[in-house]
Amino acid sequence: MLYLTGNEKVIALKDTNSPFGQRHPEWWRFLKFNIGVLVTSALDILSYLFFLYFVFRGSKDIPLPDNAVWALLGIRYRGYLLSYLLSTSIGYIAAYLINRHITFHSDVNPAYSSSLYLILAVCNILISSYIGSVFGTYMEAHHLSNPVTEAVVKFVIINIPTLWTYPLERYVIQTSRSRPSIKYIASDLDGTLLASNTEVSKDNLAAIERLSENGIKTILLTGRTFYEIPAELRESPGVEYSIFSDGAGIFNRKDGIIRYTYLPDKTAKAIFRILSEYQTFIEVYSKGIPFVESSKFSLEQFRYYGIDRSFIPEMFKSRHTTPSLAALVENAAYKTELFDVFFKEPEERDACRKRLCRLFRNLSITSSLPNNLEICAPAVSKGSALKALCRKRGIDIRSIVVVGDSQNDITSFETRAKKYAVANACEEIKTRADKTICSNDENIMCYLEKELA
Repeated sequence: MLYLTGNEKVIALKDTNSPFGQRHPEWWRFLKFNIGVLVTSALDILSYLFFLYFVFRGSKDIPLPDNAVWALLGIRYRGYLLSYLLSTSIGYIAAYLINRHITFHSDVNPAYSSSLYLILAVCNILISSYIGSVFGTYMEAHHLSNPVTEAVVKFVIINIPTLWTYPLERYVIQTSRSRPSIKYIASDLDGTLLASNTEVSKDNLAAIERLSENGIKTILLTGRTFYEIPAELRESPGVEYSIFSDGAGIFNRKDGIIRYTYLPDKTAKAIFRILSEYQTFIEVYSKGIPFVESSKFSLEQFRYYGIDRSFIPEMFKSRHTTPSLAALVENAAYKTELFDVFFKEPEERDACRKRLCRLFRNLSITSSLPNNLEICAPAVSKGSALKALCRKRGIDIRSIVVVGDSQNDITSFETRAKKYAVANACEEIKTRADKTICSNDENIMCYLEKELA
C-alpha cells in the first residue's frame, strides 16, 4: 500500500499485485494456448475414439490398397486413417477459433490468418496421421489396441506439433505485420496537454471524454508528481493510466499504483549532499507530492532561480514545504521518486550532471527546462515506464500515440509508438517525431480527435 498526501488529507492508493495475466502477459498467453491444447486434445481424442469404435469400426482391420503414397507414409488400415484425419481436423478447427478469439485476441484479417493456419494444419495433420498410423499398425499387430491405449497414444501424437505451432501462431499467423489501430494517446502535460498557463482547457477535457467513448483512452505521461496532475485529469473517466515523476510511478484508475520505483535510500542521501553544494533550488518528489524547503519557498526565490513565471502559480498551489529537506531525505518513511533541481548557473548544472553520471552508474538524468535536472533511479524514464505498462497490460505499443515537447519526453519518442511533437516542442523532439501538430495552446486533444477518432 502506497500512501500519498494531497490537499492536507491522506489518500490511500492501492499498490496491488495485479493478476498474473497483467503482470506476465506473454506467459499468460502461452498458458492460455496450452489450456486450449488440452481442451482441443480432449475434443480430438473423444471424436477419434467415436470415429474409430463406432463410425469406422468395421474398417479398422481393412488394409488400404497398395499405393506408393500410403507405403511412403506407413499407412495400412482404412479405419485408423479416416479416424485420425477427421478427428484431427475437428481439433485444429476448434484450436484455431480458440486461439484467435481467446488466446491472442487477434484482429488479423481472417482470410489471411485462416489461409496460413490451413497450411500449418495440413502439415500437422499429415505428420500426426503418419505417426498415428505407424503407432496404430504396431498396436494392431501386437493386439494392444483398446480405448485406453488409443487415447494415450493419440494425446501424445497430437501434442507433438505444439512444439512449432505456438511460435508460428504467436508471431506469424495471429500477429498483424501492419500497425494496429490507435487505442491510446500518451500525452505529456506541461507544454503539451496543458496550456501555457498550466491549466487544462475545458475543450481538451471534453475531447478526452469523447475519444474515450470512441475507444481511445488517454495515458498521462508527465514529470509531475501524482498530485500535481490537475484533479480534472485525475478524475476524468477517459484517463486510464497516469505515468508520473518521469516514470517512477504508474497509476491505473481501477487498480491504483501498479508500479513504483524510487532511488535507494543511500543513493538519494548521497545525491542530495552533492546537489546542496551548488546554488540550487531542490525539490524532492516523495509519496506523490513535491517537497521544497520552507526557507526557499517564496516568489523572490522562484525568480532568483529562474523558475518560469507561468509555472509559479502551480508552485504555490501544489508544493508542500518542510523545514529541512535533508531531514526528509534521511527519513526512511519518505522514498525519493525524483529530484527536480533548478540551478542558478548553467555551468554548475553541466558540472553537476557530469559529476553525478561519473559517481552513479546508470542514474537516469533528464530535464524539461534549460536550467533544471530531473534525477530518477536507474532505468526509470517515461519511455521505460510506457514499455513496462505495455508489458504488464498486454498493450501493443504501436497502438499508442505519444505527444510531447521537451527533453524528458525523448525516451518515449524512442519507442515503437507513433510520435507527435507539439508546435512549441524543442528541436530534439521534433526531429524524432513522425509529425508536428498544433501548439499546447491550441487544444491538442481536439486536434487528435479530428485525426484519430
